[in-house]
Amino acid sequence: MAVAIKALGFSNIRIYNGGIKDWKKNDFPLESEAPLPETEVSFIEAKALYALLKEFQHRDCRDINGDPLLTLLDLRNDNILQKDTPPPVIKTTCKVTTYLLDDLLDEKTRDNLPRKGMMVVVTETGNRDEFAIRYLSQYGFTAIKGLKFGMRGWIKQRYPTR
Repeated sequence: MAVAIKALGFSNIRIYNGGIKDWKKNDFPLESEAPLPETEVSFIEAKALYALLKEFQHRDCRDINGDPLLTLLDLRNDNILQKDTPPPVIKTTCKVTTYLLDDLLDEKTRDNLPRKGMMVVVTETGNRDEFAIRYLSQYGFTAIKGLKFGMRGWIKQRYPTR
């Protein structure tokens, strides 16, 4: 379903509310200049992530070599970067890295991500996790999971936030 909006004096702008998933579900054509690689995408339930965080925090979130056991990659929208009213984030002593999804286009940004241990992508609802995982997989990242239902699912389960 398209909704009309007025922006900068234009009245012919439409937003497709269903997003890409709905577009694909309706078998509408899609084309990409740089298609993402096909890769297995898996998700972790909030309950399982909470259990891992509790276990890993007892080990300072590092293995015996000092490498991270788990990194949370928070890829929510611009609101996550606002210092005055930041949205809730998962409370943990494990490493949390915050970027915008477009930041991953930058090689230096990707080089800052750990290649050891598990990485869990956190988006608002979990809908963009697949794209982030598929994108990062083309650069050799393999131990990546999406947080099922994203940050909203975490909050709904009433797990700790800060």
